[in-house]
Amino acid sequence: MSKADSSNYKSKKKYFLKKGANRRTLDVNLKGFLCSCNSREKDCIKESYNLLNEYADKLYPAVLNPSDNETDEQDISESLSKEISGLKGTGPSSERRFQVIESGAKNFLFIRTSLENPAELAEAIIKDIHDSGSQKTRFLLRLIPVEITCRATPDEIGKAFLKISEKHFKDSPQTFCVIFNHRNNNVVSRDEIIKLIADKVNETRSDHKVNLKGAKLSIIVEVIKGFAFLSVVPDYLKYKKYNLLSVCSQEVSSDK
Repeated sequence: MSKADSSNYKSKKKYFLKKGANRRTLDVNLKGFLCSCNSREKDCIKESYNLLNEYADKLYPAVLNPSDNETDEQDISESLSKEISGLKGTGPSSERRFQVIESGAKNFLFIRTSLENPAELAEAIIKDIHDSGSQKTRFLLRLIPVEITCRATPDEIGKAFLKISEKHFKDSPQTFCVIFNHRNNNVVSRDEIIKLIADKVNETRSDHKVNLKGAKLSIIVEVIKGFAFLSVVPDYLKYKKYNLLSVCSQEVSSDK
């Protein structure tokens, strides 16, 4: 192969790799889990898949695809070899239940899910760890459910929140708080977003109350680069902001 042909081949190879990778990057209207770790991203991916699959199998046995058990090891192996570049679907018309995607921040992974209610699964995991007092992970530190993703602008965050707010705040008065974090983004204002979200909660019902220390519902807004990850999480403060290591500590277990 000549140098010119070799150069042309390498350029095409890079193009196709980039094109394929785009299918596994962040987008709007995704559901999933933000997973934090401490540098050991490959180990975090493996633990996240194992934990999510274990509890999803228990919580949603009817939606388990027949091929899931056969391909879990392959999925984990592929994800480790590709680090956090994601996995392809297992069939032409279905998605994997869990698919790792780069979040845009170091030590933060986003695992996309095809499940309808990621907050329900995360709550089941955190409650079981709390009640049993058993440590389930070493490298996966925090598991934050994500009900919807959107572009990181106040207008888009407000619109995305409205899509998930009614099921949490319409039927009865709640105590709530807004938890805002940002990484690799200094454009979105914390105060602006908190006021925006609080105003929309009160537009749903006027009898909701803010409680910064013991809110029943926590509205999570995580901004990473150009995307925002939103969810409404029950007992988020009670369960140590869904820190999997802290919630199974002796101190927490003794509160039962």
